[in-house]
Amino acid sequence: MPPHAHLGYVNPVVDHDFPDPGVFYHAPNRTWYAYSTNSNGKNVQCSHSTDFCSWSHSPHDCLPGPLPAWISSSPGFVWAPEVITAPQNRGGYLMYVSVQDVTTGKQCIGVAYSQASPLGPFYFLDNRPMISRGEFGGCLDPQPFEDPNSGQRYLIFKSDVDRMYTKGPQLWLQKLSEDGLRLEGEMIPLMAPTQPWQGDLLEAPYLTYHGPSRTFCLFYSSGTFTKKSYATSYAISYNGIFGPYQPSVYPLLASDERRGVLGPGGASVVEGVEGHWFIVFHALEHEGGPRRMCVHRLEWNPDGSPNVPARPNCGRRLRLGAEVEDDLEHFGGASQHLAPLGPVEEEASGEFGHPPPPSHHQGLGKILAGSAGLGAAAAGLFGKKKRRKEKKHGKDRSSSSSSSSSSSDSD
Repeated sequence: MPPHAHLGYVNPVVDHDFPDPGVFYHAPNRTWYAYSTNSNGKNVQCSHSTDFCSWSHSPHDCLPGPLPAWISSSPGFVWAPEVITAPQNRGGYLMYVSVQDVTTGKQCIGVAYSQASPLGPFYFLDNRPMISRGEFGGCLDPQPFEDPNSGQRYLIFKSDVDRMYTKGPQLWLQKLSEDGLRLEGEMIPLMAPTQPWQGDLLEAPYLTYHGPSRTFCLFYSSGTFTKKSYATSYAISYNGIFGPYQPSVYPLLASDERRGVLGPGGASVVEGVEGHWFIVFHALEHEGGPRRMCVHRLEWNPDGSPNVPARPNCGRRLRLGAEVEDDLEHFGGASQHLAPLGPVEEEASGEFGHPPPPSHHQGLGKILAGSAGLGAAAAGLFGKKKRRKEKKHGKDRSSSSSSSSSSSDSD
């Protein structure tokens, strides 16, 4: 692919705490809006772009409150918003967002509405959550998704059926009503942890559809979000939206200290400028620090599996369409890897003599074919390293840095 004549990007594209970015495209003004978990004195932050490479930050809180009585007043529990155009030609926009249920102290999912603008203000429509399940682990990380084959809308979300860090299903799907305001039918399990590096925790689900292969691809994150062991991967369904979903053997995005990327996660995957696909994710400035928004171009293999050309970095410009060449110039090493290199090599056993076994995904196997020792490396970081159980249920997810979660916006 030839490089774009003038477009390129330097990560982080949003250089302050902006966790769990969810992206909405507003066709009337040809603008992409990215929304994030609470931070910088706002319940929901927003940045926007017309070229997907340079982003401007909005000074306004998209969900300003006052929040309804069923939502806890404790700060730091407004997480992972996603916005769509309101269904049924009603006008306006719906925001699905995780908040804390005042009756249980666990996360739940609610729906807010803005009539005026994708920037809000959004206000909750009901006097109760859309779904709570506080008697278990709660519900969080919602993504509304329309099946292009049937036109049916669903909500994709995370919920622990018994407890955190379990072998049971953690990512779910449930039918949405035609107006998008209620859930119908039963929860359908999509995925449970099966890979050693996942550490028995899946979250941040984001579902996409690859038309040419008629494949559903479910992206997700695993690990502790304050740690460099946090990573993003995917699972594939060749049999429709309900699965079964076959997980990739290795992470798609993982920490690369050489390139300045730590703990990439909370991702969304969208079509961006001029038809290019992008993965949008947060990465830690340092362990326990702000999570800044990054973008990287994404490609699709013929079998519907995703491919990240080159590897994301922070601080060096990548020309759109020339990521492999620019990564080679900046860092001088092999560009295409899905398993982590930098911090993994420090913690693994040092056995780098043989390539990992091929994935059941044809595209992934081809990409990994030249990556010596990554199987042992991935096992070294993700298989034997026990995670601290500090995440989410009962802990402020906005940031582990008090300065980033409480400071006022300076943009």
